[in-house]
Parts: sequence; C-alpha cells; structure tokens
Amino acid sequence: MNLETQDQFPDVQLSLDEVGITDFRTQISITRGTKIYRYTTNIKVVIDLPPSKKGAHMSRFIESISEILSSKTDSFFSLEEMSIQVLQELNSRHPFERGMITLTFEFFTPRLTPVSKRNSMENYQGRLVTKWKSGSIIHELSLGTSGSTACPHAQVNNPLNRTHIQRAYAELTLKGKTSEIPDMEIISKILDESFSAPSFSLLKQEDEQWVVDRMHENPLFVEDVTRNLLINAVQKFKESKLEIKAITTSLESIHKHNIISKGSTSTYSTSEFENKN
Repeated sequence: MNLETQDQFPDVQLSLDEVGITDFRTQISITRGTKIYRYTTNIKVVIDLPPSKKGAHMSRFIESISEILSSKTDSFFSLEEMSIQVLQELNSRHPFERGMITLTFEFFTPRLTPVSKRNSMENYQGRLVTKWKSGSIIHELSLGTSGSTACPHAQVNNPLNRTHIQRAYAELTLKGKTSEIPDMEIISKILDESFSAPSFSLLKQEDEQWVVDRMHENPLFVEDVTRNLLINAVQKFKESKLEIKAITTSLESIHKHNIISKGSTSTYSTSEFENKN
C-alpha cells in the first residue's frame, strides 16, 4: 500500500505561502519567426499549501516541467508561454490557488560594433516571474546589463574637462499580461541607450575611441541612467499596459563604495514625462 503522507494533516495546521522546488536547471528552446533562441535556465516553481496538507508532492513539480518540455514537437513562442503551460500542467496534477514560476537565464543577442561594424555577441541577465492566482496570470520580465557612465559634476568643475568614468549595471523590469510583454531584443536596446555609452564584448581601436568620446559627450549620474530607462521604456511601450521598474548600480571608480538609484512608473499615466524630451 502506498501511503501519501503529504496529504495527511500536519501537526501544526498553518497555511504556507510558498512550497516547491528551486535550482532546477534545464534547456528551453524558443522560436520567434525565423530566429531560434536557446536558454539554459534555472527554475523555481512554488505553490501555496493549505493548512490541511502536511506537504507538497514535489515529484509532480518536476513531472510538470518535463511533461511540457517533452511534449512539444516544436519549440515555444516565448518563455511566458512555456511558464503558463507548466503552471497549468502542475495545477492539473496538484491543485493550488496561487502558484509562481521563476526562470533565471542569460539572453544573448548580436550587435555591430559602432565604427568597425564587427559582429559582437552581447549578453544580458534575464529573469521571468510568472504568477498564477485563481487562474489569472501576470508576468514580470527583468533584463539587466552593464554600461559606462561619466560623472558630469567632476567634468563641469574640471578646467581640463576631465572626469572619472565607471561601469554601471542597470536592470529594467516590465510587469503585465502575456500579450503586453515585449521582446527582449527591444528591452536590451533600451538598456544600452540609457547609459553614457554601452559596453561591448568586442571593440577594435576605432570602436574604443567612439565609446570614450561618447561617454565624455554624454556624462550621466546614476540617477540619470535610471530616469533614462524609465522614460525610454514609457515612450517605447506607450501602446501597452505595463508597470515599469528600473534600478541602476554604479560601481564607483574613485570611491570605496557604490551608488544605487531606483525608480518606477507605468504606461497607464505618462503625463509626467510629456515635456521631458
């Protein structure tokens, strides 16, 4: 006889917000048009647990992921689609009111270097959180990367127009329904355009000079980068219904500490940005 001890009453009958699996690694293929993207993902899947259940059936979490990935003869259209299908499959095996799947991954996209026009493959850190509540779905897609900034305060106060430069790391998060979440290629370009200058994996001498010139011609505080992320996202996605968050960390070159800036806005109300460009 197989006893399902997970379905027994626990000694302490309290509900739990999240139970499930974490740090499950697998590969996912996404097809959009003629492009195929392959992601090595780290997956976390959790659900709520009522006070009447001693535990969750953890094998059903892995089964749900494996079933969805193995049942597809073609790859998925998006990570959002794949996440929804996993939660739907899990709910059929292990009913819940609230569930969440989190994917962390690296996103790679090609770029041309600014002057020499060489091919360079650039990487971005990605995170997708898909939340299920009584069958309603919402996504939070985050993409982050590093870029360069030059300090405008030091530059304006220096008689030789010199200033200190540093690497900054910025992350942009977009929250909305499945149909509202944009392609990561678009988000990656917004990130690059929000720094004093973008960073590149490959740079020839003429490209290096372009980046240096660009930084000094476009000096920015870390606060400026965060505001750029917000306004650029609002303007790019103004036809969508999205909540937008941005956070930037400056890895200071002349201080022993770093600097951080964080902000949020929404495409529902853009009046505060109308006169800023």
